[in-house]
Amino acid sequence: MADILVETTKLSEKGQIVIPKDFRKKMNLKPGTQFLVISTDEAIILQQIDIVKKKIEFEKTLNNAKDVLYKLGSKKQ
Repeated sequence: MADILVETTKLSEKGQIVIPKDFRKKMNLKPGTQFLVISTDEAIILQQIDIVKKKIEFEKTLNNAKDVLYKLGSKKQ
């Protein structure tokens, strides 16, 4: 199981938060890293944009492969 880090941080007057150093180091976060921000009634989730883009590209590739396999399978019938 992956290590889980738990720390506290606080919101600044400008609405900014600091991601603790151990978190930045573990996730290799650099200044300028972009995040997708997701909000629910009880939580805010930050997801690195690069990871989101990779997942979307993987899903597109997987769907394209499924389409090709479907088309190849239907041609055999």
